[in-house]
Amino acid sequence: MHEQASKILQALTGAGFDDARVSITEADVNELNIAHNHVSLMRTTQNQSLAVMAIKDKRRVTASVSSLDESVIEKVIADLQRDVATSPHDEAYAVAPGQSGDFTKGPQSVDRDAIAAAAKSLLQARSEEFPSFQIEECAIKHTLAKNTLVTTADTQLSSSVGSYEVMIMGSSKDEHGSSSFTYTGGEMDALPERLTEVLDIGEIMANSVQETQTSMIKEKFTGDVVLMPMAVMDLIGWLTSQLGDGALISQTSVYQKSVGDMIGAPALTIRNNPEGAGERAYNGEGFTIGPVTLVDGGKLTRLLPTYYGSRKLDIPYTASGGSWSIDPGSISRADMQASVAHGALVGRLSMGSPAPNGDFSGVIKNSFLLENGERTQALTETMITGNVAQMLQDIQAISAEVSDFGGSRLPWVKISGLRFS
Repeated sequence: MHEQASKILQALTGAGFDDARVSITEADVNELNIAHNHVSLMRTTQNQSLAVMAIKDKRRVTASVSSLDESVIEKVIADLQRDVATSPHDEAYAVAPGQSGDFTKGPQSVDRDAIAAAAKSLLQARSEEFPSFQIEECAIKHTLAKNTLVTTADTQLSSSVGSYEVMIMGSSKDEHGSSSFTYTGGEMDALPERLTEVLDIGEIMANSVQETQTSMIKEKFTGDVVLMPMAVMDLIGWLTSQLGDGALISQTSVYQKSVGDMIGAPALTIRNNPEGAGERAYNGEGFTIGPVTLVDGGKLTRLLPTYYGSRKLDIPYTASGGSWSIDPGSISRADMQASVAHGALVGRLSMGSPAPNGDFSGVIKNSFLLENGERTQALTETMITGNVAQMLQDIQAISAEVSDFGGSRLPWVKISGLRFS
């Protein structure tokens, strides 16, 4: 692949481009699917992709195709030559300079017996422990992804990353009714004997079977939420979007000038997780990723522009990848839940797109009412209103337990001051 990527790079410079980046990926996937509680498919697939970014006279064009045939590549380069003249001019366009490395990570070959055993354990657990839970879709797969990335600025990177991935989605149905859909998924280096013990799979199935009987809250109130790890992902997703190109370049980020400020509770420390299962050692721009502490004891340490964004705004660039972990706290989940006088245990937070200042109003799903420290009925048609930036400030506790989703490693988080209706 390296030879082919270098050849394409030469062809781009030969076509008149000043700089270019070429990335080739080949992936072998062994996959077993479950649909409606039965194994539905087992297959092996191979695919390849080419991604190109080229710059001429500070005008940038990109292309991606799923074929490496010579005729396809020739057409891609011809199309890029045609399109570059009408692309916007921007002095900030550039390619990654001087990065190098050859990285191998994770299982490099598939264990099909382990995939079959994992599926068997999942179906057995469903039928014996959670018979009312219906697996709508589930995929258990091993992927070996090999990549080569080169640029005209002497970057030469390659990787071979293997991992197992599980995705499951389903709902429960019994004589009382049906629950809403729930899901989880993530990556790991090896499949466990019992699939319900990872990725919170057992927990979401257990919660789901209790959600066929739901109630609305009796009256509006202000209280606490305990966010389960999948809901915590939404908080991190909003935060990183505020620190990225879109919000920074448009000057709409609430954190535009907040580096060094306390943007979260002192208990909050967020780090990237390049060692997580399935994570590559370099990003799509062609920069190797090192350890990054994004929020340290509540203090924002940096913004997260792309290389282009950092040049555009003349601010530091950090190659961080896209996977994050939150440092665990010292309180157990049980004690955290017991400390809530009035609030909810929230599995999913459907808040759409919060306003630019972080204000949001969203429906909580796969959630349960907490009263005097006790988990009571499953909730339906319940909304919470608040401000995402303020939620980070109002974190009251972080659990000692952490769920590992591969790239993301997240705890349960208690936050005060949300309005329920």
